[in-house]
Amino acid sequence: MRFSPVLPWPALIAVFAVLAAFVVWQLLLRENRSRRLSWSVRAAMVVLLLLVALRPGIPGAAGEKVTTDVDVFFVVDTTTSVVAEDFDGSEPRLDGVKSDIVELVKAYPGARFALMSFDSSAVLRVPLTSDATAVANAAEVLAPEITIYSNGSSVTEAKELLASTLQRAQTAEPDRSRVVYYFGDGEQTSSAPVESFGDSASFVSAGFVFGYGTEAGGQMRVQTGYYDDDKTDDGYVTDGTGSPARSVIDEKNLRTIADQLGAEYVHRTAPGDAPVAEVGSSATRSASNEPSGGTTELYWIPAAALVLLLAFEAIMVVRRLRELRDAAVRHGGEQ
Repeated sequence: MRFSPVLPWPALIAVFAVLAAFVVWQLLLRENRSRRLSWSVRAAMVVLLLLVALRPGIPGAAGEKVTTDVDVFFVVDTTTSVVAEDFDGSEPRLDGVKSDIVELVKAYPGARFALMSFDSSAVLRVPLTSDATAVANAAEVLAPEITIYSNGSSVTEAKELLASTLQRAQTAEPDRSRVVYYFGDGEQTSSAPVESFGDSASFVSAGFVFGYGTEAGGQMRVQTGYYDDDKTDDGYVTDGTGSPARSVIDEKNLRTIADQLGAEYVHRTAPGDAPVAEVGSSATRSASNEPSGGTTELYWIPAAALVLLLAFEAIMVVRRLRELRDAAVRHGGEQ
C-alpha cells in the first residue's frame, strides 16, 4: 500500500486531530440516542475524509523499463510558410511536421527529447526530458506565427539556440548520443544572408533535415492566432499584387543545412515511415526489472462511502427542519 497525502504529514495530523477531538467531545456530551447516532455518523465521516486525504494506492507491478542513451532534438520552422497547403496533396505542412514528430517519439523508446521552434525568434518549447508524452503533446499544439507579425524569416534563426542546447547536453553527459531533426521548407524570406549551423556539428551524432513543400508551392491561410484543425482563419496571404502568395520549398538551403549538421536530407511528402538514426553502441537499450511507477488509486472507495454518509446527513437535516417547522406550526395554533 502506498500513500500520497494531499497535505504534508504534520499539517494533516494537526487538522484531523482537531476534527477527531471535536467529534469525540460531542459524542460524550450527547445523551439522546438519536443525537449520539448523528455524531457517530459524523465521526465515521471524519475517518473517511482522512482516508481520502491520505490517497491510498497500490504501486504498479514490477516490469521491464527501457532506457536509451540517446538525446533527440527537434527543431521546427513555425514561420507563416509552415501552413502552406501542399503536403500530402493539399494539407498544411505543419500537419506533416506534427505527424512526423509524434511518430519519431515512438521510434526512440527510452530516449530523452527536446523541442524548439523558430520564426522571428527561436524558443525552447520543451527542455530535454524523458517524458515522451509531454513532447508529443507539445508538438501537437505547435502553431504558426501570426501573419501580421511576420517580417521575413531566416532558416537558420535557431542556430544559436540549438548549439547552446547541444553543448549543455554534451557537457552534462558526454557519453550520450545526440540526434537532431530539423523540420522546414528552406524558404529564406529575410534579407539577411543564410547563416551556418556549423557550431552544432561537433555535438551531433546523427540527424535528418526534413523538407516540406513542393516546387509548385502552396497557398498560406492568414494566421490570426487561432490555428486549429478546422483551419478557420479567413483568407490567404497575398503578394504585392493582391494575389494569393505561394510558398515554394528551397531544397538547396535544406541540403546545405543538412551538410552543416552532418545530417541526411529527406523530402517529406506524406506521413509515415519517418527515418530513424542509427547511432551505434551508445544507443543500446537496457531493460531492468523495476517498478513501472504507476499507482492504482484507491481513494475513491472511502470517497464513495463519504458521499453516502453525506447524503444520509442531508436527509437527517431535512427531517429535523420539518420537525421544527411542524412544531412551530403547532405552537402557533395553540396560541
